[in-house]
Amino acid sequence: MIIEIATEGGFGGISAAASRKRIEADRQPQDLRDALCAAFAPKTLTELSQTSCAACPDGLSYRITVIEAGHAPQIFILAERQIPDEMLDLIDRL
Repeated sequence: MIIEIATEGGFGGISAAASRKRIEADRQPQDLRDALCAAFAPKTLTELSQTSCAACPDGLSYRITVIEAGHAPQIFILAERQIPDEMLDLIDRL
């Protein structure tokens, strides 16, 4: 599984620095690979993207692309408030 994460947006009209990360889960240590595959499973990201975010007018947004062998890439757009803290910590760790 390959995970691509791009951030954009800002706070209070001030743009934050955009970032891009590309992680090949299969090349990570087993514990990190397991965490990545669980956190960024398409089913998990689909559920997060369906979470209401009415109070998310400002802040960062994450464009997460999941590429799995034999499947078309799947793209998810999530507001920072839709992402659990442990997943944000994992993203920062990468």
